[in-house]
Amino acid sequence: MKFIGRASLLFLSGLIFFLAPVVAAEKSFYQGKNIVFLINFAAGGPTDIEGRIVARHLARHISGNPTIIPQNMPGAGGVTGMNFLGEVAKPDGLTMGYFTGPYNHQMMRTPTLRVDIGKLPYIASVASVTVCYIRSDVPPGIKKPTDIAKAARFRAGGLSFDSNKDLRFRLAFDILGLKYDYVTGYNSSNDARLAVQRNEIQYHDENIPGYRGVVEPQLVKTGIVTPLYYHDVVKPDGTMGKSPDYPELNSFTEVYTQIHGKAPTGIKYEALKAANMASQNLSRVALLAPGSPPEAVAALRQAFVGLSKDEEFLAEAQKAMRFHPRFEVGEEGERLKQKVLTASPELIDFVRQFIDQARK
Repeated sequence: MKFIGRASLLFLSGLIFFLAPVVAAEKSFYQGKNIVFLINFAAGGPTDIEGRIVARHLARHISGNPTIIPQNMPGAGGVTGMNFLGEVAKPDGLTMGYFTGPYNHQMMRTPTLRVDIGKLPYIASVASVTVCYIRSDVPPGIKKPTDIAKAARFRAGGLSFDSNKDLRFRLAFDILGLKYDYVTGYNSSNDARLAVQRNEIQYHDENIPGYRGVVEPQLVKTGIVTPLYYHDVVKPDGTMGKSPDYPELNSFTEVYTQIHGKAPTGIKYEALKAANMASQNLSRVALLAPGSPPEAVAALRQAFVGLSKDEEFLAEAQKAMRFHPRFEVGEEGERLKQKVLTASPELIDFVRQFIDQARK
């Protein structure tokens, strides 16, 4: 009996020895861990609302079911959070950024951005298309988008000289040949929208939640404003695509073509396309700290694939954000990223000069 007992122990010990690597291999990278989920704008804003919905549903799609802890890190137009992820966060895969506009800041060489966004591992991105609108009572009256070509001088409101929002509407107006006065410095689109209602300014533009949730029911349906167009969705090959979020509207390029009988061309149009890709195709981007483990990148990318098919998440997102989030994960997202990051130096220099001219 003692011999049998020893043999059994030896057998069990050997079995444990051989099974241990299998058990270790099966253990998920994120098993029993916490992920800090950085949001680069303040609580209550669109990035925060969207980010917290993503964080709430993402964990169940990550093997190991880690705890995701949202943390707001606003400042410098979203750059503070980007600098933290690139400079301070440990390269352990346990700090993920869910950021608005990181590649836009990289492309525009924002002075406060100290990190190379291209070195932060790309996980996923989601697009958000901007709609442009103007008061209907701008002389001689705006009843349809092409009427903008006849508009008398009007005031267009933005957020800051360096804002991609401001850059894009200024480029679009110059391409169209419009006469306008540029007013910037509004703290948020909500403030600018109220300024439109007061007739302090006549033009502003907003992303899907703001347009569908507020502008459309309160300003469009009451006749106060007329929607003009949405900024173009740009494909990785540089061609224009239709936005499935606004089937009733035309893109900027379509409206320009209706007015002028031909598509726009030139350096300002190329700058507008680059800015659209950086801020719309890659509106929100999930990133990790530089040097994060490949297994962390793979696990999180797979989690976003699962999230994109999660009916519970999609229902909550559509209710709160007013659109169906479409994530780019993996190779397609990488191609979009590279398209933005490889914009020509001549184009970037033009954009910086265009912005600096507005400051004078």
